[in-house]
Amino acid sequence: MTGRRFEWVGRDVGIIIFARGLRAAGMGILIVLVAPYLDLIGFSTPEIGLVFTLSLIGGMALSLPATFVGDLIGRRRLFVILSLITSVAGLALAFTDQYVLLAAGSFFGAYAATGMNVGPLLQLEQTSLAEVSPDRHRTSAFAYLGIFSSSARGLGNLAGALPPLIVIVLGAGEVDSFKLVFGLYAALNLIATVTYLFLTPAVEAKWTGERHAVNPLRTKSTRRIVGLSLLFGVDSAAGGMIADTFISLWLVKKFDMGVEVIAGVFVAAQVLNSVSLWVATWLAARWGLLNTMVWTQVIANGFAIAFAFSPWAWLAVTLWLFRAFWNEMDVPTRQSYSMAVVSSEERMAMAGAANAGRSGMRIPSPAITGALWASSMNASPFVIAGVVKLGYNIALWRMFRGVVPPEEAPDVSGPDVSGLHRD
Repeated sequence: MTGRRFEWVGRDVGIIIFARGLRAAGMGILIVLVAPYLDLIGFSTPEIGLVFTLSLIGGMALSLPATFVGDLIGRRRLFVILSLITSVAGLALAFTDQYVLLAAGSFFGAYAATGMNVGPLLQLEQTSLAEVSPDRHRTSAFAYLGIFSSSARGLGNLAGALPPLIVIVLGAGEVDSFKLVFGLYAALNLIATVTYLFLTPAVEAKWTGERHAVNPLRTKSTRRIVGLSLLFGVDSAAGGMIADTFISLWLVKKFDMGVEVIAGVFVAAQVLNSVSLWVATWLAARWGLLNTMVWTQVIANGFAIAFAFSPWAWLAVTLWLFRAFWNEMDVPTRQSYSMAVVSSEERMAMAGAANAGRSGMRIPSPAITGALWASSMNASPFVIAGVVKLGYNIALWRMFRGVVPPEEAPDVSGPDVSGLHRD
């Protein structure tokens, strides 16, 4: 029975999920360490915000070529190229503390620790996974991707507690202890690069005619692509103001919490994320993809705002963990939904436009939080982000509640059922 349940999981699905796990473990390291490290070597809060902003600009810059000509270059080839770039950029953290070099590394290597949510590798994962997963298993495939990612990020968060241990055991300096762990981050990405070499041609787009560059603004689904991309961008802009890297800094500055304790908090959050992704698949089968995307986020946003006003560390951690349970439920449902409502040859355009919207509108977010915190740490980024996210949830539901993915329209058959309207 179990074997039949997972018979749809083939070689390509396994490779994509495994490589994501490696990259996620590396990202978990950055989430805990990169902001405290930049603070340790003397960068101001606005300077740290700028480094993270450059990270988001780089993610968008690398996403745009993949959007237009990625399917002409080939998804397998792009997986390898982009993962190798991330690996090399990660070495900057391990070998230099020069601001210019770290800024360049952030541009190519997603130091903002949000690269999996907005970068070009994400759109390759989305489009490729949708190609090799049947419609009725698509959401499950994205959920498993998220579960492995969340679990691996938790392991990476644990590795974020290594610097104090390295200082004690090896007698290394505090800065050097951070750099040693950043070397592990680069190595994980290099292993992922090698893994992508084993993908098969099945991940490539299925063309109904001649292969060509795809312009998201000139497809049959342009209105749908643009509408979703803009809305996802608003959500991302708000989320960027309270990214995990800033949560790490908040806990350090507000409650004088050590990075080893923060690592434990993030590990617990990743465990809850993993559980919630199982729940998201169950809810999506009963509520529908769109309803699951929207209403779970409404709950998560309430906890995020409450977190900012907690006077005690234990309560702040508790509220953040409640938020962690609900916050990731929209990830597999959003990815599955956006891939379901366009054709195979439009998927790269949809994923690329969505990621461009998410990364482009997120660019000023870290700098805004940095500026808001320039004089003192305060709750304003959490309040602003929560209100904007609630507005996004309402707009998304009102605009797209009539667009039905194929698995939610069982009474309709044929090759063109994606994105059917209920009315």
